Amino acid sequence: MPLYFLAIIPPEEICKRVKSLKQEIAEKYKAKHALKLPAHITLQIPFQLSESEENILIGFLEIFAENQKSLRVDLKDFGRFNQKVIFINIEDHEPIKILHTKLQKVIAANLQLKKHEKFSKIHPHITLASRDLHYKQFPDAWADFKKREFQASFIAKSFTLLKHDGKQWHRHCEFKLE
Repeated sequence: MPLYFLAIIPPEEICKRVKSLKQEIAEKYKAKHALKLPAHITLQIPFQLSESEENILIGFLEIFAENQKSLRVDLKDFGRFNQKVIFINIEDHEPIKILHTKLQKVIAANLQLKKHEKFSKIHPHITLASRDLHYKQFPDAWADFKKREFQASFIAKSFTLLKHDGKQWHRHCEFKLE
């Protein structure tokens, strides 16, 4: 069964800046996993769904999106989760958390996700380095990024359904917000 996930994808100019930072981390610290995905803010972690249910998923996501407002996203500097993940901070989490909560209710009402596919807690961010950033490399990478500045803003006018083809993720459908 194919894998899907839902995310807000920033405008192309921000995606290019993020990709450049991911490439820098890959070169300096040998952490390449984050390069497999476009810059994104996760709204629903990966989940499996049969191809026959894909049209149902797309249908209820279209209806959901039509009733949600666009939201402002302000990116500022860098953060981390323990000794594992380095990310770009999002200043005001609340609008994304509200969208996420509403989306989770709609998903729960329409899909039977497995327990490990459910996503109740959210800390909105854009990942730069994650699972393959070796714990011995982490202190140097974090020392490098914690003192840097990053700033960008955009209006999230949509969210995206991404689909995995067995090798990589592809943007599959975009859902416009009101």
